[in-house]
Amino acid sequence: MSTRIKTIELFLALGFVATVGTQVLATNAHESDTMLEAQATTNYSLMAQGGEGTHGSEGTHGGEAAQGGEAAQGGEAAQGGEGGEGGEGGEGGEGGEGGEAATGTGNPDVDYMTVLGLMKGHLNAAQELIAAKNYVEAEPHIGHPVEELYANIETVLPQKGVKDFKPTLNQLHDLIQSAPESPEVQTLLDESLVSIDGAIAAIPQEQRNSPEFVISVMVEMLKTAATEYKAAIANNQFVEVVEYQDSKGFVDYADQLYQTVAEQKSQADPEGHKTITESLAELKTAWPSIEPPAAPIKEPGEVLGLVSQIEFSK
Repeated sequence: MSTRIKTIELFLALGFVATVGTQVLATNAHESDTMLEAQATTNYSLMAQGGEGTHGSEGTHGGEAAQGGEAAQGGEAAQGGEGGEGGEGGEGGEGGEGGEAATGTGNPDVDYMTVLGLMKGHLNAAQELIAAKNYVEAEPHIGHPVEELYANIETVLPQKGVKDFKPTLNQLHDLIQSAPESPEVQTLLDESLVSIDGAIAAIPQEQRNSPEFVISVMVEMLKTAATEYKAAIANNQFVEVVEYQDSKGFVDYADQLYQTVAEQKSQADPEGHKTITESLAELKTAWPSIEPPAAPIKEPGEVLGLVSQIEFSK
C-alpha cells in the first residue's frame, strides 16, 4: 500500500513538473517573441533613421540620399546649385534681390563706379527709347537707377562730397509716367546724367585715368550685361525686352568707358588692347538695335565667353 501511494505521488509530481515546465516554456517563448519583436522594431527604426542598422551607412544620416548627399543639402540641385539659391536666374539677378548692384570686387571705388555706370547704361537706353517715342518701354529704365541702384551709393555720396541727386531721379521717373511727352522729361534726364557724371568725377582722377581701374569697372558691367542678356531669352527668342535693353545700355556704356583709356592700353599692352577691342566689337553685334531681333544673334554662352576674353586681357 505504501509503495502504491509513493508511486501515485511520484506520478503526480512528474505531472506537476511537466505542467510547470510547459508553462515556463510557453512564458519563455512569449518573452522571446516579445524580445524579437522589440529588436525588429529597433532595427526598423534604425533603418528608417540611417539604413542598414547603423548611423552613417548608406541611407543613414549623412548617407548618399540623406543630409549632405547628392540630392540633399549641398547637392547639385540643392542650395547653391544651378537654379538654387544664388544660381543663375535666382536671387541676385537684375530685378531680384541684390540685383545689378551686387558687385563686390574688393575695391570700393570699382564697386561705386560700377553702380554709376549701370545707372548711365539704364538712362542711355531710356534716351534711345524716348527718341523713338517709346515711352512705355523707357519708363522702367528710368525707374531702375533710383529703385534698384541708388541705395548702394546713397551713404557713399556725402562721404565723397557729392550732392544727393535722388530727388532729380524721382522727378524724372514721376514725369515719364504722368507726362511722357513733356519737354521737361528731357531736361530732367540731362540733369540726371550730369549728376551721375559729377558723382563719377569724385573718384580720384588717377584712378579714372587708369586702364586697370576702368577695365575692371567695364568687366563688372559686362558681366551684368551677360546675365541680363541670358535672362531675356527663352526658347530661342527674347521674352524679356527690358532685360535685353538693359544689357544693351550696359554694353554701350562699357564700350564708351574703354575708349577713355584705349590709347594707354594699346601702348602698354598691344596684344591685350587688340583682344579687348575685337571682343567688344564682336560683343556689340548681339544688340543690333534698342529693340530685340526676332531671335538671338548670339547664344548667352558666346556673350559670356567674349566677356571672359576681355576680363583675361585686363
